[in-house]
Amino acid sequence: MRFQKFGHACLLVEEADARVLIDPGVFSPGWENLRDVTAVLVTHQHPDHLDLDRLPGLLDANPDLVIHTDQASAGILTDKGIRAEGVAAGAAFDHNGLSIEAIGVDHAVIHPDIPVIPNVGYLLGGRFFHPGDALTVPDRPVELLGVPTAAPWLKLWEAVDYLRAVAPRIAIPIHEKAAAFPAMYYQNMTKLAPESTAVEIIDDGEPREY
Repeated sequence: MRFQKFGHACLLVEEADARVLIDPGVFSPGWENLRDVTAVLVTHQHPDHLDLDRLPGLLDANPDLVIHTDQASAGILTDKGIRAEGVAAGAAFDHNGLSIEAIGVDHAVIHPDIPVIPNVGYLLGGRFFHPGDALTVPDRPVELLGVPTAAPWLKLWEAVDYLRAVAPRIAIPIHEKAAAFPAMYYQNMTKLAPESTAVEIIDDGEPREY
């Protein structure tokens, strides 16, 4: 099984005749230039996992590829004229000699006041598990794990405990670019702050008076 990482949660996984791209999102550069991609897997609808602007270009360059997503993302793609098959936890299928199984139901809780959206992880070849934005522990041993590193819904101790619970032979850190894009955190603070509180971002080195 061969891996190529395109930043954040986006990985190209190659096995047998399958070249599977997982979570091509806005924080991940370069995947839109790939050729001979046979499938795209999307764990959930957030833009850092699903870039609706660049995905059509990938489809144009790889007209035979198939897309599998959580069911909510499938509806979003269908509305944009992109054909995608929605899968739910327990779905299993073979793609060009590579077994794929959907595991997991919901996105991790960001805050109790933010609605939880669907999220499915994918187990590829019975070996590699990509959980998306969740800390789903598969019900069987996993040799290779994509382990989330930084996110508004994640504490370090949660990531470490997740790694210990799954106990893979190899852990591949993913979902790290949230730490380099603080706007993801700022927007949640702004949205969830008390009505009497204004969240104002001061860029480094910028004088500001209040």
